Amino acid sequence: MKKGNDTSSTALLGQFREAFYLLLSRAFSREPDQEMLKSAEQVSRGLLDAWELMELPSDPDVQAGKTLLETFFSELPQRNADELIEQLARQYAALFLGVGPKTVSLCESVYRSKFGLLYQSTLFDVQQSYREIGMAKSDHYREPDDHIAVELSYMARLCNMTREAASAGRAGRAQALQHLRLQQAFLKGHLLQWVPRFSQDLIVTAPPGFYRAFAHLLKGYIGIDGRLIDSMIQELNDTPRSKRSKKKVSSDRPATHH
Repeated sequence: MKKGNDTSSTALLGQFREAFYLLLSRAFSREPDQEMLKSAEQVSRGLLDAWELMELPSDPDVQAGKTLLETFFSELPQRNADELIEQLARQYAALFLGVGPKTVSLCESVYRSKFGLLYQSTLFDVQQSYREIGMAKSDHYREPDDHIAVELSYMARLCNMTREAASAGRAGRAQALQHLRLQQAFLKGHLLQWVPRFSQDLIVTAPPGFYRAFAHLLKGYIGIDGRLIDSMIQELNDTPRSKRSKKKVSSDRPATHH
């Protein structure tokens, strides 16, 4: 993973992570329309290219998702746009809304409660996390607060807050670290507790194409994001020490003439 010399690289990685979380959140929030597909094609291509340029850890699920998305989007010009949107809406209903033979729940409570029920204790836990940063779900979005799209949106919001704090340099360092630790806690306490199983269920259930691709991307990204957070925390912790060390070395070292 490429590293910079100060908090600017933390801000850059924060921007990348925010965009990736937003992309994943939108993919699962509702049925796609033509505008969303166009945006998803552009954003996913840019992010996956940036993944390689930033030398982020490789992952087989991310690679599988990338391959499926490239195939899906390459076939779009040959497809009737209205028919494709209708097909994706049917797939969404079949996969997530109980219309198909096997439903994959989009909510954490179902995966983590004893009897697989909605509106369980994890819902109230995530609501508390949202309140702590002043995040409120839109009244127009009727899904529970522990819906995958909302949880991913929360992480994107924290990434944005981290990036803004980190961009302020040393003045924002403590706040950036606080936001990163909130992400670390939410990832370990919530996302990693159920998203890998959700993603695998969707990989098995969804036909090749849009939703299976995003299931792979979600599974792979969640699996490595903890390492990205750890690297950002380490960089922010090391930055003041490194700067002091460099200053001391440069002032103490005698000039050398050749």
